[in-house]
Amino acid sequence: MKILFVAFPFSIHTVRWISQLEGQGWELHLFSSMTGALPHEQLGAATFHEHFYYVPRGHQKPFEPLAFRPLALLRRFGLSGLFGKAARFLHLEKGRPDELARLIKHIRPDIIHSLETQHAGYLVSEVKRSWSGPFPRWIHSNWGIDMHYFGVIPEHTPKINEMLAGIDTLVVEGRRDAELARQYGFNKRTVTFPSVGGGIKIPAGGLLPASKRRKILVKGMQDKVRRGLVALRALERCAELLKDYEIVLYSSNETTREAAHHFFHRTGKGITILPTVSNEELLRLNAEARLNITVNMSDGLPNSMLEAMTMGAFPVQSSTSIADEWIRDGVTGMLVPPEDPDRIELAIREALLNDRMVDEAQQVNRDTVRQRLDYETIKRQAIELYTVN
Repeated sequence: MKILFVAFPFSIHTVRWISQLEGQGWELHLFSSMTGALPHEQLGAATFHEHFYYVPRGHQKPFEPLAFRPLALLRRFGLSGLFGKAARFLHLEKGRPDELARLIKHIRPDIIHSLETQHAGYLVSEVKRSWSGPFPRWIHSNWGIDMHYFGVIPEHTPKINEMLAGIDTLVVEGRRDAELARQYGFNKRTVTFPSVGGGIKIPAGGLLPASKRRKILVKGMQDKVRRGLVALRALERCAELLKDYEIVLYSSNETTREAAHHFFHRTGKGITILPTVSNEELLRLNAEARLNITVNMSDGLPNSMLEAMTMGAFPVQSSTSIADEWIRDGVTGMLVPPEDPDRIELAIREALLNDRMVDEAQQVNRDTVRQRLDYETIKRQAIELYTVN
């Protein structure tokens, strides 16, 4: 079987999904949904294809695109930033549908699987629009906010409608997005996978009770969707409870890092800032944290919440996600409105003061992840996704 993935090549979620299929004897290809994007260093036995450049993986013969070699040299010598800027300056992004169409004709995949909508899904949809003859079976994975947030934006609505009309199988993270797809008129096969990157391998060994832990994690970006500033403002209102805790701001950006300095100025409480953090480090941090706060205007099934549940940190999670399909509000987690620091403050206070609640939630949440997100179980289901029509 030949499978062509269209996705962000740098995403750990892409890497993890593809890694589930290694060892099946299938021929795996990955076409970058973005110009100028390098593949993740952990990308396994899949042949990587990009505009004017490729990185062969495994033993497949890579597709040799027509290349403007000076741009390829920029990539070869690690100057990926210059490559991306040059590609955008020359408007090469407009040629991506043609490049993808040419690759499809060359490798003739049995299945095309697009991971994420606004880049990968739209790109495959544009190729299919002008395709003549039979098109490969198309599987599409909806990631996070793809439909929930973008679906109500006028410029995106017709693109989502067109994409859904063209796919054969839709992969969603939960019931909410399956229902959204039906509202858009999708009536073909829908499959639910609770995590875009596949299952979780739960580390062995016991966990320190959540009530004994002295870290508070805050997922920290502020942009059009993420609300790290609101989370920090709510936490600041609990300043008198924070004396014995280390606050860790992870996955932050400049806006929230500056806010962390103001937090210290107003409260005297410093914040440990981690702009980027590996998955392994995140799991370790969650094993040391009493609670993990993530606040977004829109979300799918938050990986930050799953990591917290896996390692025993109590999740304080925005209600604009699929979290309600995994945790019970006020029992195994707190669901909060993303732009209401008053409500978030109350949730944080309860999680900091109620030892019994966080300790009982710890075991229930870990059992939930073990039952619903076991790596080997999800891997078998992922393989079946391609072998069952």
